[in-house]
Amino acid sequence: MLLMKKNQKIIKRLLLWIFFCLIVSFYPDSGAASDWYLRGAIGYEKSLAADFSDTDCASTNPAALFGCATGNDGKAIGAYGDFGRFPLAEIAAGRRILPWLRADVSLAYRFSMAYDGNANFIPATVGVYQPVSAKADSLAGMVNLFVEFSGLLPEKKLWRFQPYAGGGIGLSYNRIGAMTFLFPENTGKHKVSVTPSGDRKDFAFMLAVGTGFVLTEHLTLDVAYRYFDLGRVGTSSGNMYMDTKPAGIAINGIESRLRSHGLAAGLRYQF
Repeated sequence: MLLMKKNQKIIKRLLLWIFFCLIVSFYPDSGAASDWYLRGAIGYEKSLAADFSDTDCASTNPAALFGCATGNDGKAIGAYGDFGRFPLAEIAAGRRILPWLRADVSLAYRFSMAYDGNANFIPATVGVYQPVSAKADSLAGMVNLFVEFSGLLPEKKLWRFQPYAGGGIGLSYNRIGAMTFLFPENTGKHKVSVTPSGDRKDFAFMLAVGTGFVLTEHLTLDVAYRYFDLGRVGTSSGNMYMDTKPAGIAINGIESRLRSHGLAAGLRYQF
């Protein structure tokens, strides 16, 4: 726990230092033409595997949902699935620092995320799984740097294309609604469990390759393929509803990594 808090402090200081450096670099020289731009984009991403496990499988007060045990398929008890495909909307403001380098600060919102997975609890029949579902969304703010390859050429021979590669780091706020566990094949009376909802704030990073396509002197079409690691997503500890125990039982939280990749397209307007 102390190590986690120390790492969070280091990350926050690093982000503040990078943000300060970018603000200084953004400040235009006296008499220089403006290289500032605004960027807006929409995208469609696919979730990578998002396998939920206990935040502490040995927890007893409150009890762990899965526990430190092996499921009916030989794997650790958990929920195995992903968040499917989902849209995002993004806005950003930045500046071209050098002919080959630009930087911006972005804010992206991912929504309509639907978790679809299966749990492997011990009481279930071997080879039969328990469906798990939940809704989620994510808000991420990042500081990004992009290397523009056309700016590295002595003569710009790429016509209207401006290919680039880059990355970013930042913070994410990931929320997930109540997770529903169904037990359709259970031989007992228990058919439904519903956990509390939850949220996580975490470190996030991004990698991208893409290209701009110059439309006018001020307007550029931007298309990119990007990979994101948005940190953790998980439920909070609290009362879990069960159809056999409407009053519920106290359980600890569960969590997974939230990672995605996909295409984004938008416009950059340079002042």
